[in-house]
Amino acid sequence: MKTSFNLINFFIASNIYVSLGVTCLTYLSMEIYGLENYFLLGFVFFATLFSYNLIRLVPFEIDIVNIMSNRHTFINDLKIYPWATVFFSGLFSIYFVLPIYKSIFLPLIISSVLSLAYGLPLMKFKSSWIRMREVPGLKIFFIALVWTIVTEGFPNLLAHKEWVILPFLERFLFVLAITIPFDIRDLKLDGEEIHTIPQFLGIKGAKSLGIICLIISELILAYRTFFAGEINLFGCLAIYLCYEVAIVLIYFSREEMSEWYISLGVEGVSILMGLLFLISQLIH
Repeated sequence: MKTSFNLINFFIASNIYVSLGVTCLTYLSMEIYGLENYFLLGFVFFATLFSYNLIRLVPFEIDIVNIMSNRHTFINDLKIYPWATVFFSGLFSIYFVLPIYKSIFLPLIISSVLSLAYGLPLMKFKSSWIRMREVPGLKIFFIALVWTIVTEGFPNLLAHKEWVILPFLERFLFVLAITIPFDIRDLKLDGEEIHTIPQFLGIKGAKSLGIICLIISELILAYRTFFAGEINLFGCLAIYLCYEVAIVLIYFSREEMSEWYISLGVEGVSILMGLLFLISQLIH
């Protein structure tokens, strides 16, 4: 049992778990668009693994970490492995993106720059270098935007589909909602100058906003299923169930949450959505 716990902690701390989540959302969009492209899935997985590990490694070298999460402990105790992960995931990202980069060139550049600027001190403000996540009020919207570009924008372009705002809005609101529990957890860590949603609205207000975002996503999902005909009923039910799971997780979010609740549970909704959608299409 202890070995299983250690393995799960490793997948979470090494960012393999969150990379699977982004990949599952990309797969979901690909299925809806009728796109088969394993290069895109490989690129999304390894690029996410690369960026998340790089973002966490470099600030960890620069800043003093007051509260050591499993991810920080992983970096501190096994520093050679995270750096090796960055190196090899970077190589695999290049391998998988080469056959498709021309089709997604502009959003690829935008998402790459935004991802690096989010976690690395690339902007100079007054006399110090800051990260985009430190810009007041921007943190959560930044994450939602990048995830939406990657998981919805890339499949849309590769499938040569007409650009329609509703799928992008649905994905943006979903990612925005499941990011709120992380800001609630980080209330004690984030400085007041960052102005996160829980700081601005309070915990209850932030949770209400997340639930409203998911309800709007459900309404968009219903429209895409019953009026636009983009998604079949089984697929709709799979996605809807995951939205409901996310609502429950947001409702019970609080400042003091176990890392398994936030990392395994909230981050796992994206993986659950991809798996349930896959099952729904197999039985359809």
